[in-house]
Amino acid sequence: MRFHQVASLVYVGAGAVWWMTMLGAFLRTRSAVPFVRDFDDPAPAQWPRVSMVIPARNEEDTIEPAVRSRLRDTYPNLEVVLVDDRSTDGTGPAIDRLTAEDCRVVPVHVTELPADWLGKQHAMQAGLERATGTWILFTDADVHATPGCLRRAVARCEVRGLDLLAVIPELRSTGFVLDALIAQFLRTVLVATRPWAIEDPRTDAGIGAGAFSLVRRSALNRSPGLAWLKLELGDDIALGQMLKSSGAHCSMAMGKGMLDVLFYPNLGAMACAAERAGFTSIGHFSLLRIVAIVAGYWAMEFAPYVAITFRRTPALQIVGAALVILAQMTTVSLNTWAGARALPAVAQPLGAAMNGILMLRAGILGTIRGGVSWRGTFYPTSLLRDGRRVRF
Repeated sequence: MRFHQVASLVYVGAGAVWWMTMLGAFLRTRSAVPFVRDFDDPAPAQWPRVSMVIPARNEEDTIEPAVRSRLRDTYPNLEVVLVDDRSTDGTGPAIDRLTAEDCRVVPVHVTELPADWLGKQHAMQAGLERATGTWILFTDADVHATPGCLRRAVARCEVRGLDLLAVIPELRSTGFVLDALIAQFLRTVLVATRPWAIEDPRTDAGIGAGAFSLVRRSALNRSPGLAWLKLELGDDIALGQMLKSSGAHCSMAMGKGMLDVLFYPNLGAMACAAERAGFTSIGHFSLLRIVAIVAGYWAMEFAPYVAITFRRTPALQIVGAALVILAQMTTVSLNTWAGARALPAVAQPLGAAMNGILMLRAGILGTIRGGVSWRGTFYPTSLLRDGRRVRF
């Protein structure tokens, strides 16, 4: 065999392993992770008090309809702590209106950010300090829930002795191109965080969800706490990993049909979010590392389509065609299972290309700036490096 033939064989073989791993990871996740809508655990003798902590910064367009959807829940022992994190729009007045309408709402207005905290974590801590519940539900200000969602989640935790239940929301459509990008992002994150291993105490797999992380307060007290995460930009995943490493009994569920969110309204918003996660949690503040990750990611994601161009090697073309089917089947099946649209997932090469571009952009901007700008505040690399907690 000539060198290029051997190289082609090795490359296609690596691509086959990649996509078989992706399919296997999805099948394991689908088998291990339930849907909240299917929970049928009996109600506890007495419903524990739940404090819903919702940090919000410049969320005037989303906070009122989202919070009202949560207030329609029939959970009998609920308080909703709304934290205005230095907003410069109408978020503060919106929180005050909600407070006047419902006695379960507790307002917190944060006016200053300590120098060594990220804004969201500081807002979460401020809300936690005001909360009175034995359970804390950390959730975002743009998340909508169906009545009964919280009851099902609390009953599951109480009956099964869980300390953390992270629920992945259904992602509302934002257009074909962005949906195609998000489909690849969702698949990659699910594989990287190993959902099938979260309940296994012998593993370090752990995950939280910005949309819904229901935490037993006593378990949070046994952990290093939110102060340990104060400079971690991947706060939701880090929360789950922190609790798991502290001995908490953790679990994960899907919110399809009961919990939904508009993940990103446009490509610009997702690019901005990628700046923080790509440069810090994934890239470890190294442009060279990011380039290597993207190169490997693209090589594996595009392997099926490259293989079908090998006209001089018909056998590899056949394998490539099979891998194209495998890639499409895996991505579309995962998207449908999670509650996202199937059609954009077909554009897997487009989504993979755009994900890589956003990662490279994050690395370049982070390197040039010497840090990350997030929610109106600039954080230098030296500060964020010391505060990084997420492990992939």
